[in-house]
Amino acid sequence: MLLGLVMVVTVVAYQQDTVTHKDSLSPTPVPAPAPVPAPAPTIEQIRYMGGLKTATRGVAQIRDGVNRVVRTQQADSLTRRRAARRLAGLCGTARSFIVSGRPKMQATAYADSMRSLAKTLTMRLDSLTSALAVCEKTAGRDPNTVATNLTGRLKNYDDALLAFRAALKPDSTKAISQQ
Repeated sequence: MLLGLVMVVTVVAYQQDTVTHKDSLSPTPVPAPAPVPAPAPTIEQIRYMGGLKTATRGVAQIRDGVNRVVRTQQADSLTRRRAARRLAGLCGTARSFIVSGRPKMQATAYADSMRSLAKTLTMRLDSLTSALAVCEKTAGRDPNTVATNLTGRLKNYDDALLAFRAALKPDSTKAISQQ
């Protein structure tokens, strides 16, 4: 008998849990507007970014060579000489990557302020490329001067790249405030 009573209470409680009651006094919730997606990049913009990716591989090689020279300042002369030769070789390889990626980077792919940022980025990349020919020839003899020169040009390139990438990202605070 007790078992029957427990089963009846359980069945009634289960039915009450599954039944939903609509309160006629509460208003229906209005869904929040979906954020407007960023426009899809154009073919020229995709091409620009592909060229930037290729050029960035070259820039990474320059960084590696400069870092090797800086790290070996306190080492023996053989290690310094190897680092200097490595820097010269990496400058040549980096130049080939940058030269192959740079023609794809046309600033006209973007409009207005993005165009000026893209143009600044390509100018900084061109400045870095012009220093690489000298780097190949003189890094073996005078690695410290070459590394110092490349470090300054890399900083200018990094500043331009940072500004360009920051402008590419959609502003999340603007999207939230428009809702």
